[in-house]
Order: sequence, then C-alpha cells, then structure tokens
Amino acid sequence: MASIDATAVDYSSLTALTKEQYIPKLVDNIKKKSVLLQRMLGKSRPNASGNQIVQPVEYADSTARGFYSKYAELDVDPDEFAKSAKYDWAQAYASVSISGYEERVNDNPEKLIDLLGAKMKNAEKSLAKHFSNALYGEQASSLVSLQDIAKQSNPTGMTTGLGGITNASSANPWWLGAFVDAHTATTDRAVITADAGLASGAKQFDVQATVIDEIFRKGWEAMSKDSGDKPSLIVVPQIVFDMYEQFLSDKKRTPTMASGEIADAGFTAMKYRGIDLVVDPSCPAGKAYFINEEYLRMVHSRKANFTFGGFKAPVKQDAKTGHILWMGQLVCSNRAKAVGEITGLAINYDRAVPTSGNYS
Repeated sequence: MASIDATAVDYSSLTALTKEQYIPKLVDNIKKKSVLLQRMLGKSRPNASGNQIVQPVEYADSTARGFYSKYAELDVDPDEFAKSAKYDWAQAYASVSISGYEERVNDNPEKLIDLLGAKMKNAEKSLAKHFSNALYGEQASSLVSLQDIAKQSNPTGMTTGLGGITNASSANPWWLGAFVDAHTATTDRAVITADAGLASGAKQFDVQATVIDEIFRKGWEAMSKDSGDKPSLIVVPQIVFDMYEQFLSDKKRTPTMASGEIADAGFTAMKYRGIDLVVDPSCPAGKAYFINEEYLRMVHSRKANFTFGGFKAPVKQDAKTGHILWMGQLVCSNRAKAVGEITGLAINYDRAVPTSGNYS
C-alpha cells in the first residue's frame, strides 16, 4: 500500500494512495446509493473508442423465414431489420483539491490522510447525486435518462432524436418509449366516483392505493405486448412502495420478498409479478419506472471510468488539484421495450384530491 513521506508532502504517494484505496471504495459506495446506479454502473462495459457510441437497433422482423415443405425454395433475399443509433459520449467529473493552507496546517501524514478521506467522501456524495439525478432526467446533462427513453416524442434538447433517430410518426414510429401513463386530479376523482368506499376529498394516497395494482398492470401490459418480454425491474419512491404495500394489506395478501441480490444490497423491495419492485431514494416524487434491462446498457471509456488523474498544481492557485473522471453513456437498443414511466402518483400521504381543478 502506498504511504506518505513524513518529512514532506509527497503528492506522488498521495496520488497512489487515492488510486489504490479511495477510488475503489468511492465507486463501490456510489453503487450502494441507488438501485439504478447499482444495476447500470455495476453492469457497465467498456466501449470501443470513437466520436460516438454505435448501437444496433432492431425495428422490424426479418421476412426471410417461414415454414417449408421438402424441396420448396427458401427465401434468401437480404432484408433490413436493424438500424444504428449513434449516441454522443457523456462526461462527468469531481475535483479534489488541497490548498496550500490546508497542506501547511495538516503537516503530518496522518492528518493529511484524514483530510484527503473527508474530501473523497464529499466527492463520492456529489457524484452519486449527480449520476442519480441525471439518470432520472432530473438535472440537465448529456447523459441519456430514463425520462428521455420513455418519452413518446423526441427528448427535450435532442432535435435529431434519441441516438440520432427521429421518431416522427411519419418516419420511425417504432422509436418511441414503452409508455407514459400520466395521472391527474381528474383521474383520481374518477376513482372516487367508481368506489363507494371513498368519500369526496379523500386523500390521494388512499385513492391511488385502491387502484395501484391496476396502474402497475397497465404498465406491465405495455411492456410485454406483442413480444412476451417483461420488465426486469420497477423503481419507485418510498411513498409509492407504501401505496402498493397498503393495497396488499387491504386485500390480505402477503408481500413476496425481493431477490437475494437486491436484499443483500440493502434496498427496500418486494416482488411484483415475480420481478423486483424496489425503493430508490433518487426516484423522482410522484413517478415510477418500469425497466427492461435487456434493452439498456451502460458503457464507459476504458480511459475514464472513475479514473483519478493525479494531483497537479494549478498555475494561478496555491493548491494541488486532482480530477475523478468518467466518460460513457446509457444506450438503448429498443425504446418500445426498454422503459415505461408512470407520473402523477402521490407525493405525500396527506394531500387530498381536490373536488375540482388540478393539484396545486
């Protein structure tokens, strides 16, 4: 293990210590912050270099197939059933700086290591929040988000379409998200009207808890129609998890425990139709995401996968600064099967359904 010279601040040793000890721990802890980070970053694979990431996209079934009898001719004509989506690289960083003042007041190895540890912990928290918000589309970034993929139109800011493929109805209608199921005050009032057990002005949480299974079922059907595919993961905020738990309790059903992988990672979860329904603290309020990981993958550059470049002295500062660098992208090969989004779910336990108008 790298050590620091007690007689001087040895930044070569400090860099080695950061690479050997702090960076592996930082990456591991980031994955523990969110189930989405764990699944996406945990399965990330290096991608070939180039200006863009090229991902083959299936959009039609091959016509060169069928049944035949004895010596019948077989169709060998080539047909086009795939296109290529081209994704731009996204880049992220966190800077770790030690000022000359900090260096001089922490002038022994132990104190300097403690200082470095605190700064790396701060970088870890910042990167985890940055990645989580970006993956859910809650902050502007060049990283493709679940929200981008689920949209029924070109994602905001992508004039040429996701992966460079426009999804105008006249061009590529197959390049759309699986679904966006939006719930409103009008939707919730209709539930109250149909359910004699609910009074006017009932709480949104209680209203939606009576139909959350139906809401989830519609999402499941949208993800599995035509192909028999099904989601591999559902991520929700705590309140939506509680809503489904209340639904099961009201129906006197016992929740099925989540898979060992999810439970061992410390995430709150249960099964829905055999797949993990997981609380993700980073999941935006009022939303739920159905995800099929077969059509999603995270890729990264071999040269920038939470890579620490070493401490350097800026020309105009009395300090030493190092950067933790990441370069990669979340890529999708089939938007219609990859991500579905439910919006308009309860964001707190006490908000009442208005008797008219929208939620304020």
